[in-house]
Amino acid sequence: MRKHLSAAAIMALVGMGALPGATPFASTANAATAQSNQTPEEERRRARLSLSTSTARVLQEVFNDINSEPPNYAKAMDSLNRLLSRDGLSKFDESTSLELRAGIYAQQENYAAALRDFERILQLDELPFDRLKQIRYYVAQLYFTQERYADAIRFMELYLAEEGNVEDTNAWYILAAAYVSQGNYQKARRPAERALQYDEKKEKKSYDLLNLIYSELQLNAERGRLLEEMVERFPNEEGYWAQLSGSYDAAGRRKDALATLEAAYNAGLITDEDKIIALAQYYSSLDNPYRGAKLIEEEMAAGAVKRDLDNLTLLSQLWSMSREQDKAIEALSAAARISPSGELYYRLGQSYMASERFEEGIRALNEALERGGLSAQDRGDINLLLGNAYFQLDPDSADGRRRARRAFERALNSPRSRNSAQGWIAYIDAYERTLRQQAEIERIQRQERLQRERDRCDSLVDLADLGGAVNESDVSECRALIARTDEQGRPLDPNAASDEEEAAATEEEGEAADEEEATDAG
Repeated sequence: MRKHLSAAAIMALVGMGALPGATPFASTANAATAQSNQTPEEERRRARLSLSTSTARVLQEVFNDINSEPPNYAKAMDSLNRLLSRDGLSKFDESTSLELRAGIYAQQENYAAALRDFERILQLDELPFDRLKQIRYYVAQLYFTQERYADAIRFMELYLAEEGNVEDTNAWYILAAAYVSQGNYQKARRPAERALQYDEKKEKKSYDLLNLIYSELQLNAERGRLLEEMVERFPNEEGYWAQLSGSYDAAGRRKDALATLEAAYNAGLITDEDKIIALAQYYSSLDNPYRGAKLIEEEMAAGAVKRDLDNLTLLSQLWSMSREQDKAIEALSAAARISPSGELYYRLGQSYMASERFEEGIRALNEALERGGLSAQDRGDINLLLGNAYFQLDPDSADGRRRARRAFERALNSPRSRNSAQGWIAYIDAYERTLRQQAEIERIQRQERLQRERDRCDSLVDLADLGGAVNESDVSECRALIARTDEQGRPLDPNAASDEEEAAATEEEGEAADEEEATDAG
């Protein structure tokens, strides 16, 4: 709070008391003005008020000490203390002396001592009304500095109730601030409104106090109008623009909220990261996530917005909402790398899967499982996605199908993914049965073709042995075919050996895949 008791104010405190044979502290013009509006009681008081010669002499010395360069407050205070210790001091002499001593205490920021002297003056009730009125004003201020808010309110209301004080801006301000300090915002509202009303300079503090009160009382319409005036009067105050935007938002005027924040940003007022993020979120909520993503990306490049986990995650979401999947994946990948849990790798894997980038999706989903921090349901869903990715990546490979089935088997542990996993396992098993059946049919068909060829070769070799005219090359091939027979005399399938080799190789690949999947699952 501003100090209202300067050295000049100390002099004014005793301005109505003239020292015999000396120049009065107040100007005669002021005294004449004061006397022109005197009530009968005031005239009676003035008629009987005068300082004794001895008191006047001491106060003149005090006056000289205060006006010296530098002021000699210690000597002045010593003189006043000795004067006030005298017996038989009149009420007027005591009041005037206390008034001057209280002023010195206040100048020295000894507010508790100043209060004691002022309170004693009010108890004596001897000074003219206008001086008592001013003392009540000082007392209210001093109570406020001492955090005695109830007393400050009581004295300030007495002061404001007196004639001629109603337009005292500072008095209304202190009264409102005292109520605010008590948490009584409802009572503070009217004084704060009066403080702004009578503030000819329209000081920032008057707006700030009323803004706080409107905010606490949730008077959004009143606060909105006040903030509109505040940004007009103080256009360089970034906080006012942000508060006005928030006020519009609370009133459901989201477009106005965005326009206000955007205007402040374009004017170079908004440089705070939180408010830049808020502006990006406004863009998103008003169906322009692309603008929000661009804003964050540009401010990240400029260093105003940190590339931390939260901001990168938001950037990814905004790019995704803008259907910029590659940019969304890039931001999410950066966020996932600095995340302590596997949650963002899970989201990254989902994004890769949606883009049919199965190999990258598999790596991301396995990384999610490795980092951990996931619920059992999420682990089940991840294994469901892994199974789908393995199968989609290479459905014709026995190894791919085996990997997919293993992932689906792990997904059985989650109730949420169990039904889907069972369906996929059944499908893969049916697929495998179909392949085996198809292979068996093809084997039988090959065997039948070989048998027919064997029968033809038998006839051809018999004809050759009988001396018939035959192609020797054909006979040679037939003899080779006849030589490849099993114990039952059936021709051997030349593909059978390669099938067995492929089965053995597949089994080895399967064992390696099982070991790798066990590591992934762990």
